[in-house]
Amino acid sequence: MPIGTATVEELLRSGLLDADAIYRRREIVEALRNRFVELGGTATTTAQDVIVPLKRVLAGPLFEKVRSGFYRYVGAASPGSTPSRRGFEPPQAEIPSGTSEPWRSELDRAATESAIVAILRSQARQTVADRIDYLYGLASEDPAEQPIALESLRRMALFLLRHRDLPDPEVGTSPNGLAQVEWILPDASPDQAGNGLLAMEFTPSPLVRFAALSAPYSPGVARLTVHGTLPAEETFGAVRAFTAGLVTG
Repeated sequence: MPIGTATVEELLRSGLLDADAIYRRREIVEALRNRFVELGGTATTTAQDVIVPLKRVLAGPLFEKVRSGFYRYVGAASPGSTPSRRGFEPPQAEIPSGTSEPWRSELDRAATESAIVAILRSQARQTVADRIDYLYGLASEDPAEQPIALESLRRMALFLLRHRDLPDPEVGTSPNGLAQVEWILPDASPDQAGNGLLAMEFTPSPLVRFAALSAPYSPGVARLTVHGTLPAEETFGAVRAFTAGLVTG
């Protein structure tokens, strides 16, 4: 019997996923496929067979989308679960520039992406600068590619220049033109491959959307997950446990 939407919902409600935990979509797909086969479902069920009915379920009340490709399972969340920070709007005040950040006033005045890229280069973030140049080049050549909004780019640059102990991340652009960064996290266990993830999306305001997973989903294995929307410095505090293995020096 093929897997369908109703079957997916029943499998999820059977305790397959941890309530209030964050999962990559492919982790949900694999967990569903394995459980379906274990319970006597069609042995030849593929990931693609699961993806079709899962799409409808992901758009429903059982999941909250954290960012592209990442979902928080809320279907089994208890009434006492920690409330989401969605809708939290802190004051827009920022830490003023000072002598400890001689580049800050220049960054605040930068009126083009080229000016921001130049500041990143001057402050030893050459790899990030090269990637931004590449992304803007793509956007200029292909109308389907969205360039990074200037204020989002500025916020990303500010964060990376304030946290110089973090290595250069992978940089991308969201469908709505916001700067996104990702770091692959090393595993705390030396006998396991490091493939946790820390991701951030910089809005044009001081708010940062973030999600972090200490490891991919594995049945019965505990892992750390966190996500939310906070001001940049509070974001760094919220994910500090995940950055320990990233610090370069």
